[in-house]
Amino acid sequence: MAAGTVTLIRVRWVQVTTALLVLFVAVSSLRTFPYYLPYSNEAFGGTANTHRNLHDSNVDWGQDLARLSQKLKTDYPGERIWLNYKGSGVPAYYGITASDIYSVPPDQVHGILVISDSRVAIASARLKALLATATEIDQVGYSMTIYRR
Repeated sequence: MAAGTVTLIRVRWVQVTTALLVLFVAVSSLRTFPYYLPYSNEAFGGTANTHRNLHDSNVDWGQDLARLSQKLKTDYPGERIWLNYKGSGVPAYYGITASDIYSVPPDQVHGILVISDSRVAIASARLKALLATATEIDQVGYSMTIYRR
């Protein structure tokens, strides 16, 4: 509301500055297409860094599960997939077959690790140890990161 009253100020530089800021926000949000759920403007690090400030339903409602399924089929066919996912969607619905990283001892977790960025934000000691020995190789939308271990 306070920002909207700026248009009432009749000083030219204020109006030009306001117009430039509105244009900046519009371009920023358009560049995020089609990943609007985890959108953050550049003042907060941009969409790629939303998971550093927010997590859970602010970042992931399962919107990237279909993209993940397609990416796994095209880019990582036949590889062992490990999934640690925090979202409301059901991975099996999208044809994602993956093992749970907590179902075996850490030294047996090798292959492709798909970790929900919300899980990374609240990582357990075990998950932190696994990620410390993994290499980030890809990202799905702005809610999941793919690692190789």
